[in-house]
This record gives sequence, C-alpha cells and structure tokens, in this order.
Amino acid sequence: MRYTIPTLLAGLVSLGLLSACQNKPDIESWPLVEDCDLHQQTCHATQGDASASLSIQPQPIPLAKPFQVEVQLQHIDTNMLELDISGINMYMGYNRVTLTADPEKPGHFTGRSMLAFCTNEVMEWQVSLLLEQADGTRLQIPFKLVTQHR
Repeated sequence: MRYTIPTLLAGLVSLGLLSACQNKPDIESWPLVEDCDLHQQTCHATQGDASASLSIQPQPIPLAKPFQVEVQLQHIDTNMLELDISGINMYMGYNRVTLTADPEKPGHFTGRSMLAFCTNEVMEWQVSLLLEQADGTRLQIPFKLVTQHR
C-alpha cells in the first residue's frame, strides 16, 4: 500500500484532533430553564441538592447597555464562574465574562455584561453559567431569555 505525504499528514492531524477531543474535561449540562422571566425576577435552577440563582439588573434587561449580574450557588464548589450569552435563533458572536467571587459571601458572584443589539423582532438568548467544579468537571447551567425589538 502506498501513502502520499498529504495522506499521511491528514491521518496524523486526524489522530491529533481525535486525541485532543478525548482529553477535554467532562461537561455536565443542566436542563434549560425556560419557565422563568429574567426581565422580571431572579431565576433558579436545581439539580439534586445543588442550585444556582441568576439575577440581572435593571429589569427589564436593556439591549446594548451594560447590566449587573448576580449569581448565588448552593452546594456547588467552584472558584471560577463565567457568564456566557449566546443567540439561539441567530448567531450573535462571542459574549463571555468572568464573574467575581465575593470573599465574604461563599457562592456569591457578581459582574457586568451586555446584550448585543439585534434587528430581529424577537430574539431568543441562552444565558449560561459556566464553571469548573473542584473535581475538574465543567458545569453549564443554561437559562432562556427572550428580548423584543421595538
């Protein structure tokens, strides 16, 4: 059997990509919280005895203006928490910020972010809490947010 250099390189690259994919940490994703309106209230996600609360101020949440984010975790051990905002019905680019832990309030994180302006009349967003747990596994806790362009 004869192999050309491009064929061998393609095979080596494929093996490298395959092994890189296998070394990624596990990502556990909780079900999408769809039955809560972040424009009006704090929303909660629960799995077993673990829970996460997400609050965004001001309410209603503005488009293209900074807003304050507050997260409270219960029975989830993490030192790093990121807030990721992605468009569901339209790609809106990369929007991820690291939230700051409050050293005086365990499990409490705050930060600022912003929703991009969109020309769609109705825009669906997934606002996810991304964290790495003490055992190295990553956790995604997603919340649905809907905005309307007026």
